[in-house]
Amino acid sequence: MNTVNLVGRIAKDPIARDFRDTRITEVILVTERPRIRDGKVEKDPETGYPVKDAEFHKITIFNGLGMGVRGHKKKGDLLAITGRIHYSRWTDNEGQTRYGCEIIAEDVEFL
Repeated sequence: MNTVNLVGRIAKDPIARDFRDTRITEVILVTERPRIRDGKVEKDPETGYPVKDAEFHKITIFNGLGMGVRGHKKKGDLLAITGRIHYSRWTDNEGQTRYGCEIIAEDVEFL
């Protein structure tokens, strides 16, 4: 099974690209998770709150599913994404093999 569920904030305004019959909307989603040290959640010594690390995820949304995101969402807005992990491999202009990872969105919820 290849299913990913993410809830996070949009890191920068969505990017819209259109190719022939395909509309692509790209979003960078930031999620946070507590930092674990020695098997325990690390706490800020001043505030006592858990220290969190941010992770950035490239989300690709195809066609109509992405149109609402394009028109109504911006940097800082909260989204819930359900999708799948997609890995890609390509050769760049210098002949180097490159690898990438993205989430292909199958459902998007505005929060």
